[in-house]
Amino acid sequence: MGRYERAAKSSLKEATALYHGLVSSIKSDFTREGFRLEEELRDRVESVQKILNEVSSIQDAIVAGSSEVMRELEKSRKKLVKGGDREAMVAQILATAGRLGELRVLHMDSVARIQGVLARPPSAVDIIERMTKDLLKMSGSWESSAREIDESIADVVDANPPLEMVSLSREINKNGYDVILAGDDRGQESIEAARKKIKELIGEE
Repeated sequence: MGRYERAAKSSLKEATALYHGLVSSIKSDFTREGFRLEEELRDRVESVQKILNEVSSIQDAIVAGSSEVMRELEKSRKKLVKGGDREAMVAQILATAGRLGELRVLHMDSVARIQGVLARPPSAVDIIERMTKDLLKMSGSWESSAREIDESIADVVDANPPLEMVSLSREINKNGYDVILAGDDRGQESIEAARKKIKELIGEE
């Protein structure tokens, strides 16, 4: 096995180890971020769950209370139409308005509680933005490792010619082989033609 083949195998072995390490690192980073994301989002949802349950119960009570007051108001209106009991109707109107005021206070309180818990950081959007920024930071490390892989692969091919090839080129160009190629005609033109022929075959022309 020649030295270039050995160097290539060594470089490819290094590149393989580097890429396995990079893939493992990325998987580990994603796994860790995935667990963190799940935990943060779960905490976010669980933190509002109790308030949501309480507020939904309040809203259901508001609906039931509004319906009940509406029925009482309708009964009083029918009695007014049938019997003309205006005083009872007045009392019912005032009671209805008072009850509606209480229900409105309950509703506004529930809205304020919901808005308060929704405004409590971190929001789901904040969590995603945090994760995105962290991934961008980690991608810098991934790119650095990826650059090492490319460099190890690039090392497989040496852009410079082997010393042996340089020595051979110097030998055939500098040590009178053009004169031998010219044969018995040792004139300058013949030797120059032989020299040019050699360079053409080498690829220097």
